[in-house]
Parts: sequence; structure tokens; C-alpha cells
Amino acid sequence: MTANKSQRGVALIVVLLILAIMVSIAATMSERMFAQFQRASHQVNYQQAYWYSVGVENLAMALLKQTRKQDKDIINLSQPWAIKERTLPLDYGQVSGTMIDKQACFNLNAFNGLDTSSESSTPYVKQVFENLLTNFKVDSATAEIIADSTYEFIDSNDTVSSTYGVEDSYYDSLSPAYLPPNGLMAVPSELRAVQQVSADLMTKLKPYLCAIPVTDWQVNINTLSEKQALLLVAMFSPNLSLQNAQAVIKKRPKKGWESVSDFMAEPQIAAISSTVRSKAQGYLAVDSQYFELDAQITVDNSRVRVRSLIFSEDKDNATVIRRRYGGISERISDRSSE
Repeated sequence: MTANKSQRGVALIVVLLILAIMVSIAATMSERMFAQFQRASHQVNYQQAYWYSVGVENLAMALLKQTRKQDKDIINLSQPWAIKERTLPLDYGQVSGTMIDKQACFNLNAFNGLDTSSESSTPYVKQVFENLLTNFKVDSATAEIIADSTYEFIDSNDTVSSTYGVEDSYYDSLSPAYLPPNGLMAVPSELRAVQQVSADLMTKLKPYLCAIPVTDWQVNINTLSEKQALLLVAMFSPNLSLQNAQAVIKKRPKKGWESVSDFMAEPQIAAISSTVRSKAQGYLAVDSQYFELDAQITVDNSRVRVRSLIFSEDKDNATVIRRRYGGISERISDRSSE
């Protein structure tokens, strides 16, 4: 009788152990199935967000074409493309975004092809960049080093042809070592890798810089903001104060200036010496061809951020020439999120 009770007790324990194992396996299977379901759901949502981003690009290009039909050769902030950041509802989500004129800034790629070997005269593009740097309390010697190094960073060879620039051997000696692209920059943040460019300086310069895939440079005076007035100060240095530059932008006609000549006739600009004005005039414009769409699409818990560079030069054509995906907010120099 005692033996039977012992056997029944052992059998009960075995049954309980088997039951516990089965429950554990079932729980694990359920957890994995739920994780796979979540993963599949995120993939579907992400794919949907991606296609929404393509749709937003097409909407942006349609706005640019509409703008070109209304104003063929003038781009200003009163036009359909220039809406401030806006949020629109979508099925199971939303999209928010804005359009930015990428020619209301200093194009770093304008350094490509400059002749900086002459000691008798400084190329205008290089001088403007140095002026911009000195406006941020960079001493003139360091400004010249940065300007020459930027030129060497993006020129098409690995030979030092400027006075204070550096090439591959300098960057290769750093820790960690890297090499300059010796080609056009894709984004202005690449300037951070140039000799003497600190994180603090890069943060200050960021609103004034761009990197569009051309080597010429013209600033659209119709889309400059008051916060970018230092760029005008650098272009008309030393004859234009920050206060006067801001005043010119603030008094800009609602639909912008119809020509560069109209801008040059503004009292604050007309008072500048003819030599300085003639140098700057060739680098000013009232038109733009490059625009950036910065949009964030949310579908359920999935988010996609797209920054698309769009080229538009007439009412029939607008083309996405570059896309960058990823990121929820801009990153700053200490690697933390803004």
C-alpha cells in the first residue's frame, strides 16, 4: 500500500513537471509568435510609410511645377512651394514636412575648381567664406587655414596647391585616420572633417551652409531669412553692417525683388562702394533650382524621415536627384539628440 502511494506521488510529480514544461514551451511559442507578428506589422507599416514619402515627394514636385507656371524666373517665399512646416492626416498616421530653398546659403562645393595658388588676389568665393568665419570670432589666420583646407578637401587631386591647405597625408596621420573625398560634398556636415573646424564652429555655421551638386554659387536674395543676414554681411564686407543687412531683408517686397538690380538699388546696398557691389552682384540671383523636402511620415508606431533634394528649372520638369532616409531629429555635435 505504501509502495503504491509512493508510485502515485512520483507519477504526480512527473505529470506536473511535464505540464510545467509544456506551459513554458507554449509561453515561449506565444511570445515568439507575438514578436514575429509585431515585426511583420512594423515592416508593413514601414513599407506604407515609404510609399507615403514617395507621394509627398510628388506633391512637392507638383508645387514646384505650379510655382514655375506662375512665376517662370522668380522664386520667393510667397509661392506655393514655400509653405511653412505643415502636418497632414493620413490613413493610420500623419505626415509633416517643409520645403527649403537650397540656394539661400553658401554652397561649399563652389570651392571646387577655384584657383587659390595666386598670392596677388583672393578668389571672391574664398573671401566670402573667410568673412563668414570671422563673423563668428574666428581669427583671420585660422579663417584662411579653414578656407584653404576646405578647397583642398574637395578638389579633384591629392596635391596641395593652396598656401595653408592640407591634403591626404595630414588626415591620414590623425587618429582615427581618414581621407578627404577629393570631390564634391554631399552634405554640409562634411565640413566638420576639415582641418580646424570645431564642433562649436560647425554648429554656428550650419544655417548658412549647403552642398548642392554644382560648382557655381548664387544666393537667392528672395529667400534669405533675417537669421541668415550674416551671409550678406560677408558678401558685402566691410561695407555692410548686420543691422543694415537685416533691415534690407525685413523690408523685402512680399513677392521678392524682380531682379538683382532692384535689390542693388536698395538704399543700404546702393551706399556701398561700387567695387564691392560689382564683385557681389554676379553671385546674387532671384531664382533657384535646388530645393530640399524634409518630411517625416508616421504610420501607427513606424516612422520614416526623408530628405529629398529636388532639381527644378522649368514648369515641366522637377526631379529628385538625391534622397536620404533616417533620423527623427537632427543630431548635434555631442552626439545627443536636439
